Amino acid sequence: MNATSIFVALLVALFTILLLRRTRKLQPLISRYGTQRMCPSCGLITSRLKACCMECGKPLTGVVYSR
Repeated sequence: MNATSIFVALLVALFTILLLRRTRKLQPLISRYGTQRMCPSCGLITSRLKACCMECGKPLTGVVYSR
């Protein structure tokens, strides 16, 4: 093996590692959102951190979780 073929093989390995690392990092971002809350009155999807619905203003007690 000469130096050129070793360099090309290392370059291909580097791009493969970077591509796999990038695709693996993209998957956990989706799971950060977790379950979302839906207002039982109007059906608006709201943040889990909100206490009241952003559209109708009713409190989010007895909320329905959707996946």
